[in-house]
Amino acid sequence: MRRRDLLAAIGGAFAAGPLAAHGAWAQATPNPRAAIVIGVDRPEGLPVLRAAASGAREVEKWLGAEGYFVQSFIDDAGPVRAHGLYDAIAALIEPGNLDQLVVYFAGHGFLNAGRNEMWLLSEAPRNASEAVDLEDCVFAARESGAKNVVFISDACRSTPDSLKSSRMRGYQIFPNLDVARRRRPDVDQFFATLPGKESNEAPVSESAAQFEGIYTTALIAAFQSPQGDIVRAVNGVNVVSTRMLKAYLAQEVPKRAQAKSLRLNQRPESIIESDSDAFIAKAAAIAVPAPPDVPEPAPVATIGHLVDSEFKLAGLTQLSLRLALPTAVVAAAVGGPSFRSAQNIVRDVQIPDNLMVASGVAVVGADLKSFVGGPRTKTERRPWDDEHSAYVQVDLGEARAGSLVVAFAEGGGTVVAALPGFVATVVVERGLVSNVSYVPTRDSFRWQEYASEGPRIDDLRATVAASAQFGEFRIEGDREARTRKARDIADKIRVGKVLDPTLGLYAAYAYAGADIMDQVLSVRDFMRGDLRTVLFDVAMLANERSKPFERQDAFPFCPMLSQGWSLLRVKGVRLAPEAEAARDHLLPALWTTFDSEAIDALGAALAKGRLT
Repeated sequence: MRRRDLLAAIGGAFAAGPLAAHGAWAQATPNPRAAIVIGVDRPEGLPVLRAAASGAREVEKWLGAEGYFVQSFIDDAGPVRAHGLYDAIAALIEPGNLDQLVVYFAGHGFLNAGRNEMWLLSEAPRNASEAVDLEDCVFAARESGAKNVVFISDACRSTPDSLKSSRMRGYQIFPNLDVARRRRPDVDQFFATLPGKESNEAPVSESAAQFEGIYTTALIAAFQSPQGDIVRAVNGVNVVSTRMLKAYLAQEVPKRAQAKSLRLNQRPESIIESDSDAFIAKAAAIAVPAPPDVPEPAPVATIGHLVDSEFKLAGLTQLSLRLALPTAVVAAAVGGPSFRSAQNIVRDVQIPDNLMVASGVAVVGADLKSFVGGPRTKTERRPWDDEHSAYVQVDLGEARAGSLVVAFAEGGGTVVAALPGFVATVVVERGLVSNVSYVPTRDSFRWQEYASEGPRIDDLRATVAASAQFGEFRIEGDREARTRKARDIADKIRVGKVLDPTLGLYAAYAYAGADIMDQVLSVRDFMRGDLRTVLFDVAMLANERSKPFERQDAFPFCPMLSQGWSLLRVKGVRLAPEAEAARDHLLPALWTTFDSEAIDALGAALAKGRLT
C-alpha cells in the first residue's frame, strides 16, 4: 500500500468511528495506537515454519479487537517485502500524533556477525536487503515522535550458517528522520529467546523444527486469560502492564516449552523502558489465583541474575532492576562457570613488566602473522616467551592515535586503535576477538593513579566485558531510572580524572541503547580531553544524523565492537570504500574480527595511506 493510500485509509477509519471494520481505529482519539504485524513462514530457500503466519493472524485479531489500527504483512496472502513495511510505518509516523506503535514479527531470525537481530522476509536470504535489522530500527524509532514503540519478536535467534546469510544487511523500516528531542519514545523489546551463549544457537537452516509459536500463544494468553496477580488497574481499567508482562513471560514461556517437549529449553528476554503504568492491551478479565493444588513455579534464573550479582560486587549496584536470587542458585541454573571463565580471561591476562614500558598492542591467544600501521607509524615486535601470545611496540610519533591492522597466524584478524601511553590487549578465542582492553604504560603519567585503583578497575572491566559477551551490559528502567543508572556508571568508569578507554566504549553503547544521549556526549568529550582523540565507536554513537561525522580525531577507521557496524547507517556515518568492502567479511565475534581476505586488503590499504 502506498503512503498516501494508507493515510487515506486512516482518515476513512476516523470518519467511520467505532463501528468501522477490523483494522480501523476504534475511535478518533488524540492518542492513537497502531500495529504492524509481520508473519513469514516461507523465506526463499529456508525450511518452512509451521506457526509464524498463523501466530501473526492471531496477533492481528487480538490487537484489532483492542482498538489498534492493524496493518498486516503475512505471507499466507503473498510475499512480505521490506519496502511495504517501510511505507506503512512512515505513513503512520508522518502525522505526528502516534501514541503507541507495536511492531510484531514471527518467522525466521538470526543474529548477524555483530550479534544484532535480523528478521528474514520473503525474499531473504537471496536478496540481502530483504530482512529487518532490528537494532537499526530501534535507534531510528527513537526519532519517530511516538510516545511508546514496542517490538515483539517470536523468532529463533539463530546463527548464520552460510556466507550468504552472514552478508545480510537488513532494511531500516523506520524513516530516517532528523534527531528530535521534543518527544522521545520509550522503546520496549520482547524476544522469544535469549541471545548469545544462553540461547539454543541452531543454524538458520535447522531452526524451523524448533519454531513452535509458544511465545505468541503465551503472550496473548497473558491478556485473554490472565492468572495470578499480573492484572492491575490503570485509570480505572484492568490491564497487564508491560513490566508485569515481562515477569509473566519469563515464567510462562519456559513452562509451556517444557510441557511441549522436555528437550525444548526456551527462555524469553524482555527489555523494558516504559513506566509502570504502560501496557499493550487490556486484561480480558480480572485475574484469579491459580488453583491451590498447582504450586506457583519457582523463579526462572537467567544469566541476567548472575550478571546482576556480579555488578553489585564490582560496585555497579544500580545497573539492574532484576529480582534478587541467591548467587549459588543462579550459578547452578544458568551455567555460571562459563560466565566466570569469560571474566577470568579478561582479569587474568598478565603482560611482562618489561613490555609495559612503551605503547603497544599485546595479542593473547593467537600468534601474529603481520601487524600493519599507517605510513608514519613505526612498529617493532618484542620478544615474549609465550607461543600463543605476541607483543608489538608502537611509535606514533606526534600523532594523537593510530589505526592498526592485526593479522593472526591462524587466519583472520582485527583492527584496533593505538593510543600513546597505553597498551592495548587483544584476547583471541578460537580465532575470534573476545575482548580488547587498554592499560596505561608504566612510564605514563596515568600509571600511578590507575594502579592505586587496580583491583577495582580489573574486576569492573572483567565483569562488564563478560556481561557484554552475554548481551547483558545494558541500562533498563523508565527514563528516570535509566538516567540515574547512567550517572552511576559514569562515576565508576572514571579513575580520578582518568578515563578507562574500554569502559568508556562499553558505557557509550549502553547509554546510546538506553537513549541517554547526554551521557554519550559526556564520554566523547571526556575521552577527547583525556586522550586527545576519540575511539571510533564513541564518535559514531555521539553523532547526530543532522550533523557531519567528526572523523578527524576518531580512531581506528571502523567500529571496534561488532555491533557498531549495524549502526553506521542510522548514525549517518560513511566508511572509506576499503573498510566498507570488508563489512561482508565480518566473523561472528563480540569485537570486530575479519576473515583473512579482508584483513590482507585492509592492511595493504592502511600501509599505503588510504585508511587513517
